[in-house]
Formats: sequence, structure tokens, C-alpha cells
Amino acid sequence: LPATLELIIVSVIIALIIGVPIGVLSAVKPGSWADRVSQTTSFVGFAIPHFLWGIIFVVVFGAALRVLPASGRLDMGIEVARVTGFMLIDTLLNGDLGAFTNALTHIVLPALALAMGLIAMIHRTLRSSMLDVLNEDYIFTDRMKGLSERYIIYVRALKNAVMPVITIVGIQFTFLLGGSILVEKIYGWPGLGNLVFTAVQYKDLSLVQGIIMFYAVIVVITNLVVDIIYTFVNPKVEFK
Repeated sequence: LPATLELIIVSVIIALIIGVPIGVLSAVKPGSWADRVSQTTSFVGFAIPHFLWGIIFVVVFGAALRVLPASGRLDMGIEVARVTGFMLIDTLLNGDLGAFTNALTHIVLPALALAMGLIAMIHRTLRSSMLDVLNEDYIFTDRMKGLSERYIIYVRALKNAVMPVITIVGIQFTFLLGGSILVEKIYGWPGLGNLVFTAVQYKDLSLVQGIIMFYAVIVVITNLVVDIIYTFVNPKVEFK
């Protein structure tokens, strides 16, 4: 379970780091070359499934260029004392920066394969939401007050436009659990996806049922976390 959660969390972080700036740029400069390129890239991100991205990255970065490892969580011979089960955290807790770098290089390709579709979704959702917000009256008033454009975009507009993105990320987090099954098998990632693939292969129904229960619990927890985040982002939302 920690291996799968670590992979999905890193993929979500990658998707946010890439998708949010691209979405803001597309909304601020609609119709520009950057907007057209990002929208075309988004269509490609939607069209190609996770497992195919995984195969492409293995062939390009793992086999052809040989710049990133394409299997496992660590190189053979590297041992890390398990504390949390999250390899990136455990390597830092052990103070082993070499092992941390090695674990980071191993997680890049599978996490990026899972993140590609989410990057496209975040970009398109945030672009549409930002375009609506930037046409609101209070944005016009802020510009009349002489507030800086950077402040208007990244503080006033983005804070309100990001609400749909939070919803999308929460929903897609649970979908990434299913998408991780084939990706983990491709990269030899020792997580729940790889385990459920083996359980189905050997018809271990009890193990399959247990993993599905874990998935269900994660879905419930994710929805709860998203609702809690709403209260911090939007003051109008509150628990009663």
C-alpha cells in the first residue's frame, strides 16, 4: 500500500506542478501560440492511456536514451531501513541522500506515465475556469484600483478558479489507483497494482477482495480530504 500511495501522490504532484502553470498561461493569453500548443498537447494526453505512456517512456528514456531506470524502486544492493514504507521519506529519515536520489530517479517514469492524463485534465479545467473568473466584475474592479496584474491573476483569480481543479484531482486520485495496475506491472513496481495483477493471475479471490476493500477505503478518505480542503480554499464552504 505505501508503494502505491507514494507513486500516486508523486504523480499528482507532478501533474499539479506542470498542469497549473500551463492552465494559467493558456487562460491569460488565449489564442496565443502557447495556448494552441498546450491545448494540442492536452488532446494527446487525453488520447493515450496510462499503460501506453508507460511503454513509451520505457522505450525512450529507459532503453534508447538510458537516462532513467525502468524497473523497481531502488537499484540492487541499496538497502534502506523501512520506517514509513514511503521510500522517498525513509531515505531522508535515514539521511542517505544517495539512496534518495536513486529512489527519485526510479519513481519519475511510472509517476509521469500516470500523471500525463491528469496534466491534460488539470490544464483544460483550469483554463476554462480561469477564463470565466477573469471576466468577473471584481477582476475588472481590481484592475481599476490599480492592483498589479500578477496579484490579480495568481491571488485573486487563481484562488477562485482552482476549486474545480481540487474536485478533479480528488476524483482522479481514485482513478489513478486503477490506472496504476498496468503501470506498476510494466515498471515492476511492488505496489497494490502489481499485487492485484498477480492475485487475478493465480485466482486468489480472497486477496482480490481485500485489495478492493483497500481501494474503497482510500476513495472514502480522499473524498473527505477534498471536502476539508474546500473549507480552506473557499470561506463560503463550511461544515455544520
